[in-house]
Amino acid sequence: MKIPPARADRFCAAPQEDVRLVLIYGSNEGLVRARAEACVKAVAEDPNDPFRVASLDPALLRDEPGRLADEAAALSLMGGRRAVRLRGATEAVVPAIRSCLALSATESLVVAEAGPLTPRSNLRRLCEQEASLAAIACYDESAADAAALIETLCAERKLTVAPETAAWLAERLGSDRRQIESGVEKIAVYLGDGESESGALTMEVAEACVGDAAEASADAVARLALAGDREGLDRAMSRALYGGVQPITILRATARRLARLHLAVAATEGGASRADAMSGLKPPVFPRERNAFAQEMTRWPSARAARALGLLTRAERDCKVAGGAPEAICWQALLRVARGARKP
Repeated sequence: MKIPPARADRFCAAPQEDVRLVLIYGSNEGLVRARAEACVKAVAEDPNDPFRVASLDPALLRDEPGRLADEAAALSLMGGRRAVRLRGATEAVVPAIRSCLALSATESLVVAEAGPLTPRSNLRRLCEQEASLAAIACYDESAADAAALIETLCAERKLTVAPETAAWLAERLGSDRRQIESGVEKIAVYLGDGESESGALTMEVAEACVGDAAEASADAVARLALAGDREGLDRAMSRALYGGVQPITILRATARRLARLHLAVAATEGGASRADAMSGLKPPVFPRERNAFAQEMTRWPSARAARALGLLTRAERDCKVAGGAPEAICWQALLRVARGARKP
């Protein structure tokens, strides 16, 4: 069965007892991991308990597809339901999952984690169509969702953060939950070390803590591509990919920033001043970024921005096609965007 996004977190906190396997997939690796851990904890309480949690390598299941059914049917020596965690699931695990469905009952919940899956994926379709299986998609956080997540994470750590600072951090840290959580944790450690007596996450603290992350983030790559900075783009892309940022995340970050430029330019073409156009965006362009944003606006008239948005959309689609090379597709698309930014 397919779990809608609005129910996903509640489902992971308390999976239905008649569900044998939960497939958690998507480009947001941090969210995939967080929801998988929530499922494991809901069943086994301690994810590190070797008596109640087992981990399987998908490569093993290619040679022994029945191994998953054996683990799913095994009883816990200490009582209680077990969890079987399957990281890096691919289409190759479908026969193993079908072997689980052949069992009359299972004592364990299998939690499978996967990357992006297209609607044609056999793994995804199986888990969406079978009543005893569940499929949960983990999409990249929107800018508003990322800012809200930052505010929540800060509140959990007894840090106060202004909405504009949360929005600034959301833009710098990108849309992957793992990167957002890592950034907030870094800030919490910084403040906990005595650098701030108030526990307030100010803009100065944010800049001090995430400056390096910003250089390796998808949003930093997007800014360089839209500014036409080829050399800076090459360096930032290499750092971002080496740091684990997914190509689709980079493409979406570029598309988001380009869409903001498109809106602002359209407003000026409609008669608004450049300052009013930037202030009218949600969130508005921060004062310290206005000069750079204004320069980008001069490079991206409406028609050119629309064509580039179409290019980025097609690149994301191509990244999802089985057998594609997402890193190469992303790199080529951004190089084309950078060339477009340098046109007179």
